[in-house]
Amino acid sequence: MANSYSICVVPGDGIGSEVTGCARRMLDSLATMPDGPSFSFNEQPAGYGAWIEFGTSIPQPTVDAAKAADAVMLGACDVARIPAGAGEPLGTLRKELVVNASVRPARSVPGISKGTQSIDCLVVREVTEGLYSGIEYDAGPDAACAVRLITRGASTRAAKVAFEQARMRRKRVTAVHKIGALKLTDGLFLECVRAVGADYPDVELETANVDACAMHMVQHPEQFDVILATNVFGDILSDLAIGLAAGLGLAPSACVGDRWGYFEPVHGTAPDIAGKGIANPCATILSAAMMLRHLGETKAADAVEAAVLQVLKDGKVRTGDIGGAATSAQMTDAIIAAIHAGGRGA
Repeated sequence: MANSYSICVVPGDGIGSEVTGCARRMLDSLATMPDGPSFSFNEQPAGYGAWIEFGTSIPQPTVDAAKAADAVMLGACDVARIPAGAGEPLGTLRKELVVNASVRPARSVPGISKGTQSIDCLVVREVTEGLYSGIEYDAGPDAACAVRLITRGASTRAAKVAFEQARMRRKRVTAVHKIGALKLTDGLFLECVRAVGADYPDVELETANVDACAMHMVQHPEQFDVILATNVFGDILSDLAIGLAAGLGLAPSACVGDRWGYFEPVHGTAPDIAGKGIANPCATILSAAMMLRHLGETKAADAVEAAVLQVLKDGKVRTGDIGGAATSAQMTDAIIAAIHAGGRGA
């Protein structure tokens, strides 16, 4: 019997409603396949537009709907224009949904990637603390201070996500640090990583300075499997990995916890093309595939990912950012057709 899921959809700003709409259409198409999952969608506001309408960037009903759903599908939010004191959508969701880490895959795509060497890695990033913990204060008339908060609990939870992901991949974790300059905070982080690693004897653990890791990612990207990092380091390295792979238009992500998770494209709101119907929906559709895998719908996730790669490989239908002239709808249509032509039952 096919499974049914409730999904909270938060379109966000800019192209958010367009690409989440494409992903919803793809998900709905799965119900027509043998044993394919079905979905009910509850759309809720968050972002700059929500602040304009409600006076807060993430109203409480949005939080409540996110926690009541089986998963959350999120579009990009224009956080740069949200004024101080109006809430922070991503930070609030991470706190309320008790996420453990962000997971960002980066994989070369033939005919799309510009790098001379292939990359297939996963960046697991702790997302609740570090330099993004929001602890800042004035330190005199000519100085300001930000606190890099690292805790045992958050580091341990992120490490578990990394080792679990590595166990499903090539069984190697690279823990990134700068312990020479950050002896206490990165010392605690690495202590937690090693403690978790002891429970995964089948997974190889190595450590690397963040600067050396960045250089090696450019020179020898094929050597990396799962990269585990604290908040800021992970933010930077995940964008580097995406740049080496196929670019923002094909970059999905997930923020996952023990119970809840939200899934979003890495790209921003792209106000210059919003409303034109030409945004690349692939990153959001691939994020939906990550959501399917999180829900246990492995066959459906495999089918979606295979269909996206097949369409990109064929090269007949591509949006402007990847060398074509297709609309968002045409790209989505091609992916849906490839899902069904592939015969991979969900």
